[in-house]
Amino acid sequence: MNILFVSSAGHYGGTERWTTMAVRELERRGHAVWVCCPDVPHAGQFIRQERLVPEVPSSIWDILGRNKLSDTMTRLSIDVVVPVSQRMYFVCGLIARRLDIAVVLRLGIVRLPWRPVIDWFGYGIFPDATIVNTSSIKRVLSFAPFVQRDRIHVIYNGINQPPSSTETTESNCFRISFVGTVSWRKGTGHIISALSHLPAGLKDKIRLEIIGGGPGLARCRRKVKKLQLESLVHFAGHVDNPADLLKSSDLFVLLSSREGISNALLEAMNAGVAGYTTLVGGHGEFIRDGINAYVARTRNPIAVARDLEKIINDPQRQQVALNGQRTVAELFSIQAMGDALEALFFNVLQKKLAEKPVAAVPITIPHSADVRLRPN
Repeated sequence: MNILFVSSAGHYGGTERWTTMAVRELERRGHAVWVCCPDVPHAGQFIRQERLVPEVPSSIWDILGRNKLSDTMTRLSIDVVVPVSQRMYFVCGLIARRLDIAVVLRLGIVRLPWRPVIDWFGYGIFPDATIVNTSSIKRVLSFAPFVQRDRIHVIYNGINQPPSSTETTESNCFRISFVGTVSWRKGTGHIISALSHLPAGLKDKIRLEIIGGGPGLARCRRKVKKLQLESLVHFAGHVDNPADLLKSSDLFVLLSSREGISNALLEAMNAGVAGYTTLVGGHGEFIRDGINAYVARTRNPIAVARDLEKIINDPQRQQVALNGQRTVAELFSIQAMGDALEALFFNVLQKKLAEKPVAAVPITIPHSADVRLRPN
């Protein structure tokens, strides 16, 4: 298959990380995959440069951008287009409908469509299928009267196997890590504030590593300075592969207000690091508090500080981390995600061929794609 992923993101976050893994796995299976995204520094992380298409329409009203994207789809003989950004759902659907190309949305966060006409077509009429990574997203999306529930498919994120090295870094500090877009939604500032409420003796032993960039970076830097936490908090910026930094952590913290299933959380658990996170989105579908991760019941910094103190002193923390690693291996393998994506794309193409008024040569589905999709 010839597949085109389309993103309008201006930074490299969780959705872009998912796109990278999906692209690599589909390429490994022999498919030709391109990525269309803005010409920004993160773009090259998606895919090989020769498979990168920088022109993305700036909005639904960008006629020149739409025409360029349409020409790209025609030139590359695209079979399936996968918009991964909300701004691209309507645009890609409009082009795909005109060119008779299959369109499969990917939605990685709980969101109820509400915009008249644009969402009606973008989420309901145009897409042949929609990929979500949690049952909770499917449930919320199904509330929209124009969305066809039977076209929503739950496919869990895939995570690569953990690093083979088991070396640990000896330190007298308790190392906490955060990986993701630095923003209010991700709760980065809440984590920083919580450190200021720890007992003095414990606070001095904490080191927080914030890995990533985003709209809240400058504000978080100011907060660290205001709270006089410069010796505790380090901003690492964007890191292409944060696995080594995660491995050296004792705890991964993510206090999101909205989420699908966080790739960063899965990667930390996969690396054998205990996770502490809010039960938003699909996190409640696999996290068991004190068993395979720790649950933050609130983002209130005082309550978070109390939780951190308990986790630091928990003698079962290493076992919790090990259980979390097993959970990711069982539910979130890259192989399972690739099987499900491949099967869905082939099923969508077969259905489109079957709906054509004239007979067409059927697509032969390889053995690797002949799998049952995750029950919805």
